[in-house]
Amino acid sequence: MYNFYQSAIRRDIQKEVYKNPHFVMHLFGTEYFGVIKEKKIWPWKLKRHQILWVQLPDDEELVKKELEHAKKKLQAESGDIFLQLWIVNEIVRFENAHNIAPEFAHDMRAVRLELRKNMEQKYQLKSSFRENMPQAGIIYNVTKSDEDLFKDMNESCRKRIKKAIVQWLEFRELGQHQHETFFAKWQETAGKKWFNTITKTQYQDLLKYLAEDKWMLIGAFLDGEMIAWTICLFDGEFIICPYGFYDRKFGNIWAQHFLKFKLFSWAREHGFVYVDTGGGAPTGFPEHELVWVTKFKESLGGEKIEYYGNYDVVINKFLYWVFKLWYTLRK
Repeated sequence: MYNFYQSAIRRDIQKEVYKNPHFVMHLFGTEYFGVIKEKKIWPWKLKRHQILWVQLPDDEELVKKELEHAKKKLQAESGDIFLQLWIVNEIVRFENAHNIAPEFAHDMRAVRLELRKNMEQKYQLKSSFRENMPQAGIIYNVTKSDEDLFKDMNESCRKRIKKAIVQWLEFRELGQHQHETFFAKWQETAGKKWFNTITKTQYQDLLKYLAEDKWMLIGAFLDGEMIAWTICLFDGEFIICPYGFYDRKFGNIWAQHFLKFKLFSWAREHGFVYVDTGGGAPTGFPEHELVWVTKFKESLGGEKIEYYGNYDVVINKFLYWVFKLWYTLRK
């Protein structure tokens, strides 16, 4: 993953398309764009600020000073309970093609738990109970040949892609007339898996905002039926895939493996360097809710980057406890 979250395209999407409340904050000599999220819980209207893609400098005293300044600034505003930071300082990065030994996963867990402890002791930052962004990212260098991309994948993934090809799956760029079908299938999948998507109005506004050379929809088709699909955003040498799902009734056809492999080839042919399919679970945490989707992404090869992750600057301790309790019970 790269700095998409402080890019101009994301700012415009949040401000102009999703109409989200937003703010700008100066931290560590950098101007950061953030969004404001509100939630009404019982008699309280709780508000939290969120900044994605924050780099902590090495100067510990500067970090302490600026975080304290940010805390005091938000304390002056009614209803603020915490400032969430997605901190992207790197712990380590490695190629998924290299088989990871069990002891490495064990060591990574110990390193991350120690990091959380140090972040609280040094800066009074709480490890977020609500993980808005993943603690690890996976990106793929698609300048490689199809043969080399296959070599980076694990054996099971290679077999699944070959099986999908044999079953006559088709890779297509979706035309405007298929946008409604895409959204309907997306909503259907979301309902079965109990997660939320953007609204239809937001989706339509997103399509209006994005210029033709900034995005596309792709799909995998079986006998003319769309069974897997992904939204792709273009930003420089990157393709970002923020939303992508597949029809669960075709789970044994491996359409998502096929679709990503075909996307890698398409990206290379059109001059892109990297494909970013979003983040995943941190290494060494098999209980993490993203562990299965992460196994899928790791099976495709690519490079995994372990970030510091999500941390909260607590503004109001009592309301923070209320929000945490509400979120835990709701989850």
